[in-house]
Amino acid sequence: MKKSIAALLLVLLLLGAAGTYLSLNRDSFTLWPFNQSMPFDGLSKAVSDHQNNLFVIDNAKKTIHKLNSQGVLQFSITSETGKNGEVYRFNDMAVDDQGYLYTIRTLLDPYGIAVKSEQIVRYKPDGQFDRSLFTEEYDSQTKRYRLGSLRNVQVREGMVYFFNDEVHQLTLYQAPVGEASSSEPKSVYTIKLPENKYVSEADGYKPGEIYYSTRSGEIYRAFSDGRSELVYPLPGLDRTRRNFPESLHLDNQGRLIFIDFNSKSISRLDPKQPYIIEGLVNEDKAKASGVELAFDATNSSIGQDGSLIIVETAQINRRLPDGTITPSMVEAQYSEAVKTKAILLWSIAIAGILLVLYAIKLVFFNLLQRRLPLMMKQIFILVPVIAVSMILLSTVIYTSFSTKMEEETFSELLLLAKNGQNLIDGDKLESLTSPLDYNGSIYQSFRKKIQSVFDNNEQDDNQGFYKAVYKYENGVIYRILEDDDGMHMFNPFLQTPENQQVVLQGKPATGQWQDFSGEWRYAIAPIFNSAGKIVGVFETSKNLDGILKHRQLVLQSIIRNIAFISIGLLLVLFLMTYVLLSSIRKLRNSVGEIAKGNWDAVVTINTRDEVSDLGDSVNTMAARIRDYITKVENFSQSYYRFVPQQFLRFLNKESILDVELGDQVEQNMSILIFNIRGFYQLSKRLSPEENFNFVNSFLKRFGPYVRNHQGLMNKYLGAGFMALFPNQADEALRACIEMRKELDIYNSHRAKVGYKAVDFGIGLHKGPLRLGIIGEEQRLEGNVISDGVNLATMLEKMTEPLGASILITDYVVQSLEQPDGFLYRNLGLIQVEGVKEPLHLFDVYQGDPDTVRTLKDKTKALFEQAVTYYQVGRFYDAREAFLMVIKQNRQDKAAQLYFYICDEYFQNGTTAEWNGTLSVS
Repeated sequence: MKKSIAALLLVLLLLGAAGTYLSLNRDSFTLWPFNQSMPFDGLSKAVSDHQNNLFVIDNAKKTIHKLNSQGVLQFSITSETGKNGEVYRFNDMAVDDQGYLYTIRTLLDPYGIAVKSEQIVRYKPDGQFDRSLFTEEYDSQTKRYRLGSLRNVQVREGMVYFFNDEVHQLTLYQAPVGEASSSEPKSVYTIKLPENKYVSEADGYKPGEIYYSTRSGEIYRAFSDGRSELVYPLPGLDRTRRNFPESLHLDNQGRLIFIDFNSKSISRLDPKQPYIIEGLVNEDKAKASGVELAFDATNSSIGQDGSLIIVETAQINRRLPDGTITPSMVEAQYSEAVKTKAILLWSIAIAGILLVLYAIKLVFFNLLQRRLPLMMKQIFILVPVIAVSMILLSTVIYTSFSTKMEEETFSELLLLAKNGQNLIDGDKLESLTSPLDYNGSIYQSFRKKIQSVFDNNEQDDNQGFYKAVYKYENGVIYRILEDDDGMHMFNPFLQTPENQQVVLQGKPATGQWQDFSGEWRYAIAPIFNSAGKIVGVFETSKNLDGILKHRQLVLQSIIRNIAFISIGLLLVLFLMTYVLLSSIRKLRNSVGEIAKGNWDAVVTINTRDEVSDLGDSVNTMAARIRDYITKVENFSQSYYRFVPQQFLRFLNKESILDVELGDQVEQNMSILIFNIRGFYQLSKRLSPEENFNFVNSFLKRFGPYVRNHQGLMNKYLGAGFMALFPNQADEALRACIEMRKELDIYNSHRAKVGYKAVDFGIGLHKGPLRLGIIGEEQRLEGNVISDGVNLATMLEKMTEPLGASILITDYVVQSLEQPDGFLYRNLGLIQVEGVKEPLHLFDVYQGDPDTVRTLKDKTKALFEQAVTYYQVGRFYDAREAFLMVIKQNRQDKAAQLYFYICDEYFQNGTTAEWNGTLSVS
């Protein structure tokens, strides 16, 4: 017992160490050890450095990956969670020549909607956090949604630059790059925005070469005196206000690159020639390069080599300077170190599971089988049972509550979506025609009405709603207003069955989707104008993270209450058990006296229950034992049992006296069946005495070959025997070959005295079998039970029709340690009558006479090729090949059998059941 307790303590110590290591490396633990790559899942940005390393923002802005030029993952930076459940997101990044990474890290509320703060954060070349360079805080008066005021971090000429959108002006900041840099960023340039214009994106760092786009769809150039000049769209330019420029960047030659989601294209504009807009990438050009671009949540950046890096949700492409678009990169390759660590972690996890199972075994099979108080055993058994019952009950209640909560969530969202008709005036919605209306009087009135309903209640139950207003125009749904400052007015929205039901039938719809920002529940309803026409859609949605928070509180309450109830039940149970055990203790004392030989001891229990009945039964049993002992002492009888000596070592018995009926063991052995062909006809010509003499002489000559190769003669079969080989299959096969060679010598001796030659067949198979003792107490016999015995017997019977002396299965071939040391040929798949699965057989001709062996070896390659033709249904080729074999070896029965069946199938076709096998009956 002390050893078991010590082992249990050691197991618990190892489990603690394994759990600590896995907890410290839980991020790597999510990687399946056999995965060679990591598919991209929610890309939003990609930039390259001067060494052509690629930095990508993935996983819905939660993770930054660094890939080398071959696409191998170097490291990952994962966003954190705030102390109150807030979530961090990466919105932009840039890298300097020393490998330092600068990123805009945005802190959102727990629902991932409202911005709490933003930082410019620097990471070291190995991906470790270095420091925060700049912080911008937001309050309820300066609400921003998903995207804060910081814009376009960039590294130029040894400095890191970024913009700060201060609503009516745009300020450019700079700070030195590199390891030695510790100074705070300083303001170097301020741009006064035109009236009623709001910044969307910006790029550049020199006055006169700084460009910014607005939420109303224009691009301006800022000069050193602070004024701004309109660059796009100029009057007369073939562009509408729906051609909104997004993902604005300056290339290495000072030209503007932007994405137009309305026309699904990436365009380039040279400010020196503002009326010429060059289409760099569109759907047709992408398809011409074998690339599919969806132009949905697409982003772009300029690579160090001048290429255009195009990022979509799950793929990255490059447009090279010559206009070629590279194939899509959809995944990052794992390095060998990462894969090795994943294998190590999973190995530790599996070892931990095995340790848990071993701990359970120690408790329930070692400790509980020891002499322990019944009360302790009940604790070990009942506590896990009650714990499992508690978990199951909690699961049922939690599932029921979750279902009800989801139904209520959908009902609440649907009610709020329908209320959108009261918040959004359809006629005013129709009057919004382009991004120029951004933040106008109508836009602001919509925003204020929505905030008055959703933002006044600060209770957690009513937070986390995502609101959006869409305009329906000419069969297209356009974004107008939503809780995402990264989205722009009149950006086309993807059609879905739900929103088509709303705009075409006027029926509200609910649904759910899972994207990279979480799992969402939503409801949408139509917005009508005064004429009753559907002109828009109002959406309310909620991230399941908020719902899960409430579920977890309920689940914790359920588990806490059930735990209290379970503890109470255990206390009551222990008290009842103690009272009931008093009668069992009396029974134990009385039975102990009987066990000591005091047969006159009497059990006295008056509880009038099952224990009292058991006491009466013990008294009756003691009386009968007394009578039986009296009878047993008057006589004794011994039994003689016979078990073959060879079985003792397999049954782990030291002496034949230890062998008992039912002793058995499972082994994996080679099974050899040896039988004389035509023995029945031969025996008819001999007298009984001559038959016995012949068989004994024959077995005496061939039996030693079995023992010489560590074989076990299991049973004589009259005209043959069955032998077992527990060692390598090579030994069994050598015994077969030597017996076949001995047959030629044996027949030459018979010929000298005028006797006819005899022949035999050998079947050899390897597989599991069970050796044991069968019979009854008065007569015991060692025997073998295995399907392999029947299989080997069938092989021996098939040797003659297949023209072989020794037939073996593929199980034997696969077990050979030196297969090249034997001569055999592949007979293919043979279907034997009475056997469901076909057998893969081989003809061992190494011991055949020289002529037969030479011919079979000469035609082996052609024969096996013919078998392959037959198995794939090329009967004409197989027939011709087998014919060539027969011409060289007219005694080849297997080739003849295949030839005739090939000719039959070629002439008349196969049966419906034919499966590439050869039928032998």
